[in-house]
Amino acid sequence: MYEKLFEPFKIGTLKLKNRLVVPAVSTLDATEEGACTEQYASYMERKAQGGWGLIIAEYYGVAPNVGFFARMNGIWNDDLIASHKKMVDRVHKAGAKIGAQINHSGRETYTGTTSENVVSSSPYRDRVAESAASVVVPRELTIPEIKKIVKQYGDTAVNLKKAGFDLVEIYGAHGYLISQFLSGYANKRTDEYGGPLENRMKFLLEIVAEIRNRCGEDFPLSVRLSTEEYVPGGLTLGETRVICQKLEKAGVDLINCSQGLNAVSWNAVEPMYYDHAVFVDNAEDIKKSVSIPVMAAGRITEPSVAEAALTSGKCDLVGMARASLADPDFPKKVKEGKLDEIRYCIGCLQGCLANNYKGIPCKCLVNPELNEEYRFKITDAKKQKNIWIAGAGIAGCEAAIIAARRGHHVTIFEKSDHVGGTWVVAGLPLHKQELNTFLVWQRGQLTKLNVNIEFNTELTPEMVEKGKPDSVIVATGCTPFIPPIKGHDRDNVVKANDVLENKATINGNVVVLGGGSVGGETAAFCAWYGAKHVSIIEMKDKILDGFEREPKHSLKQLLEKEKVSVYTSSKVTEIGKNFVSFNKNGNDVKLDNISYVVAAVGSKSVNNLEEPLKKQGVTVSSIGDAKEVRNGLKAIREGYLAGYNA
Repeated sequence: MYEKLFEPFKIGTLKLKNRLVVPAVSTLDATEEGACTEQYASYMERKAQGGWGLIIAEYYGVAPNVGFFARMNGIWNDDLIASHKKMVDRVHKAGAKIGAQINHSGRETYTGTTSENVVSSSPYRDRVAESAASVVVPRELTIPEIKKIVKQYGDTAVNLKKAGFDLVEIYGAHGYLISQFLSGYANKRTDEYGGPLENRMKFLLEIVAEIRNRCGEDFPLSVRLSTEEYVPGGLTLGETRVICQKLEKAGVDLINCSQGLNAVSWNAVEPMYYDHAVFVDNAEDIKKSVSIPVMAAGRITEPSVAEAALTSGKCDLVGMARASLADPDFPKKVKEGKLDEIRYCIGCLQGCLANNYKGIPCKCLVNPELNEEYRFKITDAKKQKNIWIAGAGIAGCEAAIIAARRGHHVTIFEKSDHVGGTWVVAGLPLHKQELNTFLVWQRGQLTKLNVNIEFNTELTPEMVEKGKPDSVIVATGCTPFIPPIKGHDRDNVVKANDVLENKATINGNVVVLGGGSVGGETAAFCAWYGAKHVSIIEMKDKILDGFEREPKHSLKQLLEKEKVSVYTSSKVTEIGKNFVSFNKNGNDVKLDNISYVVAAVGSKSVNNLEEPLKKQGVTVSSIGDAKEVRNGLKAIREGYLAGYNA
């Protein structure tokens, strides 16, 4: 089973033990000078231990201060080689091959240090509000400057080879400098580097020639491209076919297919709203155009999907970046047939891309150890304890799993008849079914570790006093509330959770109170499942505030498709038998013929244990929503830490 995934494969002269590849992922772990840290070396080594055939390190800037983020790998002088070589040696020792991506961000360069490197093919900024450079108009590169940057790419590749890397990858995708030359979306030049595609390819082909001339034929060379850019005037598959054929003739050994730009980042790092392997047909198109290997990427997170992409001939290698974040042991578990032990990426983007935008190190909701491998080592506890946990939501279950792995005796008390808590409800809206994969993993781990779960049992201070556990972890979660608006207690007012769980069947015209993520998802759910018309009323000046950019875009599209009306900067003043009144920017508005009002305005913590137990002198801590209502990323991390420190 999965024979194709584990077939050996060659990229030029490089022999891989399998076809599973970790594409470059930004971690923001480097020092300000670009040196490799213990944090990053441990992160890369941990992936190698998991059985991946090739791991491509996140991009190395070809010069100081040319990255999309403030911190980036750098190897632009001999003093930086040693730290990166140590990391390479550790990856090799762990059994994987390692490549490195090289890049100049051009007009997307981070401006927090200096704006002098915000350059491009043409003096026009990108439209991306989240981009650090989007508010700066880039300076158009002169031809001598272009030649200098070409040499910098060659210098970087030479130093990577000195450090022992097995492959170098030119980053020509996602709207960075090379992409800004290739694409008519950014390139408005009228000299030898602009105009027809033949001219726009010149910068990339000069970089390829520079690296080939200086590093030789025995240093495999990959190019990552956005096969389609999905912006007006951007690259199309027709143009990319030509580019790839030219690259093959120039001596490139691998085409790494991606798609999209920062301006449409949901096509480059797809959220859960996208299908699995959604862009694999783009890779197939390129594979038909060249004879060199082609790698596909984009929401390939399950072994069966990866195997099918290979066996159907759509690609030669599968890039599984976020799958590797969620579970570095993915290849090992697949090979050993332990599919039930895999932690699958759920496409939430809360810890990876969202953290990148914030300028902080990459994390993963389902894998709290990610990017902290250097400090988290699960070892047997010096003293086995009897630990009780109140609540079997995701935070409580995570605490139980880690505590049990350390050898403690763990009992969970859950007042309902199932695990998951509000996470079960979170997986009910349209396109969010993958959240269930994490619950499946947690349940499997709890069973494997013999964690005792007392269902239909609410933990009380009296039970704790009688049972005398060594410590108690309170993970009782949260509950949604309905604000005290006039008419809030009418029969036609229901909570979003009740709608999603089919405890309240809605029809007719529906008003959703609250335009956050829950309100938006519930509105789409109501529209899909039979409401005549749905309206959202939100107090803030925009909906989905605080939601990650990529899923926000997809959910907005869904709301538009379902023709959901949105009223922002609006405060509800009364709920009537068949109407809702609200004030918008000082004007009174009334919606008539309303059948149901759905409250999605937030939740409040449920924690009736911590204070009584403290008075009893019990060692107690609260985690997850019981401590403070937040997102899943923080809840899981708190659960992990509670179990780790128990």
